[in-house]
Amino acid sequence: RIPLLPRLDNLEGKTLYIVDVQWGGPDAAYSVFEEMQGWFAKNMPSVKTVLRRTKGNIFSDDPELWQEIAEQGDAAIVGISG
Repeated sequence: RIPLLPRLDNLEGKTLYIVDVQWGGPDAAYSVFEEMQGWFAKNMPSVKTVLRRTKGNIFSDDPELWQEIAEQGDAAIVGISG
């Protein structure tokens, strides 16, 4: 097991990835993630959000995306919508 990283004190000035793992397919309420991104833009404008989908489907790994997040992101919300 790989332990989770410690929580950030806050998100001010950070880059937050919002990742859809495509549970239910590519059209299963992607708008939920767009709404989240819009909320951050309105309420926490110093937070840069990057909205992404994993390649393939929920059962496929996406090592390139995880590497990108590790190198360029400060935090991530990884979830499903549907």
